[in-house]
Amino acid sequence: MRRLMRPSALPAPRFRYTPVVRVGSLVFVSGLIGLDRMTGELATGGAAEETRQVLHNLLALCEAEKWSLRTLVFARVYCAGHESAAAVNDAWDEFFRNEPPPARSFVVVAGLPLGAAVEIEFQLVV
Repeated sequence: MRRLMRPSALPAPRFRYTPVVRVGSLVFVSGLIGLDRMTGELATGGAAEETRQVLHNLLALCEAEKWSLRTLVFARVYCAGHESAAAVNDAWDEFFRNEPPPARSFVVVAGLPLGAAVEIEFQLVV
């Protein structure tokens, strides 16, 4: 059975979608951009700071739901422009320094919602 989730650990959606869908042990997290959960504002400082915010939001979700980052199996990264790729990768590597990173795809796109530099989707098995 499909369970639709709107966890308070994530920023409120700006558009009509379900932030998290759980089907059995599979969890699908909709694309997250670097919004601060408290202010709803996009993180300042460019792609690295936005990536850190996205990953911080994922961690907050995992902690709230009592999931482990070790259950993260896949991430799809959308990056607005090649020039931001290195900054996104640096922030990614920093976050997963002590955790095994998930499988990942990395897609460069022309633009993202709200002018974000990065958006990341996640899949977990919990």
